[in-house]
Amino acid sequence: MYDVIIVGGGPAGSALGSFLSAAGIKNMILEAANHPRPHVGESMVTSSTRVFKEIGFLEVLEREGFIHKYGASWHPPTGKEFAIEFAEFPQEGIDQNYTYHVDRSKFDLLMLKHAEQRGTKVYQGVHVKQVLFEDGRAVGVRAMFGDKEVDLQSKFVVDATGRNTLLGNQLKLKVKDPIFDQYAVHAWFTGVDRGNERTADFIHIYFLEIERGWVWQIPITPEITSVGVVADKKVFRQSFSNQEEYFYTTLRTNVMAEHAMRNAVRINEFKVEGDYSYSLSKFVGNNFLCVGDAARFVDPIFSSGVSVALYSAKYASERIRVAFETGDFSEEALKPYETRMRGGVGIWYEFIRLYYKLLPLFTHFIQSKEHRLEVLRLLQGEVYDRKDVPVLDAMRKYIESVEKSDSHLMKSRLTDIPID
Repeated sequence: MYDVIIVGGGPAGSALGSFLSAAGIKNMILEAANHPRPHVGESMVTSSTRVFKEIGFLEVLEREGFIHKYGASWHPPTGKEFAIEFAEFPQEGIDQNYTYHVDRSKFDLLMLKHAEQRGTKVYQGVHVKQVLFEDGRAVGVRAMFGDKEVDLQSKFVVDATGRNTLLGNQLKLKVKDPIFDQYAVHAWFTGVDRGNERTADFIHIYFLEIERGWVWQIPITPEITSVGVVADKKVFRQSFSNQEEYFYTTLRTNVMAEHAMRNAVRINEFKVEGDYSYSLSKFVGNNFLCVGDAARFVDPIFSSGVSVALYSAKYASERIRVAFETGDFSEEALKPYETRMRGGVGIWYEFIRLYYKLLPLFTHFIQSKEHRLEVLRLLQGEVYDRKDVPVLDAMRKYIESVEKSDSHLMKSRLTDIPID
C-alpha cells in the first residue's frame, strides 16, 4: 500500500512525485502512455525555474541543452515588433534571466525519470480506469496492467491526468468554459525565419486579423520550430476543407508570420487541439485532489500551462504533507490548496480575457512606463494574489473608455468577450 497514488506522469504528476519523495511520503505514479510521447506546450515561463530548482531538475535542463528563452515578442498585423526581456524583471529565488523552450516528449520523460530517481515508483503503460471510493473517501484506483485489472489501495489519490481529467469525468465535475472556444492547428518546421539575432530564440506571437486569432513560433532546436495557428472555433470550422489549408490561409493574415514561414518545410503531421478551456467545479475532496490540467486549463496564449502544473504540484505537496502530519485528509482540510490555485489561475484567466477583448491593449501596456513591469510580472507567472496586479484594473478602465467612446480609434477592435 502506497501513501499516495498519482495518476498521470506529466509535469504536474512528476513534480509532485519529486516533492512527496523529498518529504518522505511513499508515492507511485501510474502513467497511461509509454514515454516519450508527443505533447503540445513547448515554452516555459520564468517562474517555473524556481520549482525546477527546488526539485533538483534545473541541472537536468542545462545538461540536456534545451534552448534558452530570454524573452517574448509580439507582432501586430501591421508588421511592427514589440519585445520584452525577462532580465527587466528579476525574480526572487531565480538567478538566471531566461527560461526554456523544450521538446515536450523529451522534457516529460526526463521529469518522469527524475521523479523515479528521487524515490517515486513509476509504472508506464498502465491505464487507470477509475478512482475507488469507500464512504465518500478515495481509497485507491482500479488499473489495467496489461490485460489484468488490478485494484490498488492508497491513503490518498491525486489526479494528474491532464486534459483527460479522470476525476472530472468520473465525478462529473468538469465544466466547459463559457467564454473560450479556441482551436489550434500546429506542426514542426525547418527553415523558419526567426527574425533578428537578439530575439531569434524568443517566443514569437503574431496577431491575426480574425477573431481571437494568433500564431505561436517556438524554437525547439537550432533547426526545428514549432508553429501553431489559434482561432475561435467558428473561424476554424467556417470554410476550410482541410487542416493545411486552414493553417496557411489563416497564418497569412499577418505579413510578418507569412514572411517567417516563406521557406518553411513541415517535418511532421499537423495536429489539432480544441475544446481545451474548462475547469472542475472542485479541485479537492476527501482523500483526493487534482493538479495541473486535470483541475483547470484556460488558454495557451501566455505559455502558462507548465507553470500552473508545477506550482499546483508544489502547493499540493505542501497540503498533502500537512494531511499526513495531522491525519486529516478531509475536503475541508484540503481547501486551502484549491483556494490558492483558483486565485492564481483566476489571475491568468482575467488577464487572458482582457487580452482577447482588445488585442492592441496588450502592446499599449507593455510599452507603458507605468505598467510595463507589472505586465512582465504577469507574463512570468509570478502572481497568485490579485491585489498584487493593479494593472488588471488599469486595463479594465482602458477598455471601458474605449467602449464608451464611439470615436475611439480602437473601438472597431473590441471583441465580444465579456470581462465581468
